[in-house]
Amino acid sequence: MLYFDKKLFFKYFCMIICGLMVGFTIAVFFGYEMMPFDIPGSILTSLLLANLILLLTRGQEENQ
Repeated sequence: MLYFDKKLFFKYFCMIICGLMVGFTIAVFFGYEMMPFDIPGSILTSLLLANLILLLTRGQEENQ
């Protein structure tokens, strides 16, 4: 059975979004121009990455 914890997922999601905001801010500072698909793509990627981290960390807890 797959494990899903809403609070932990939201925590990972917010951490990833904050990291992306810092990354985009630094990139724009150095001359990167934001494309229209950067924001929606970042949100979708953050959702998938948060789910992956949640599944991987839960799997390590079960092995111990």
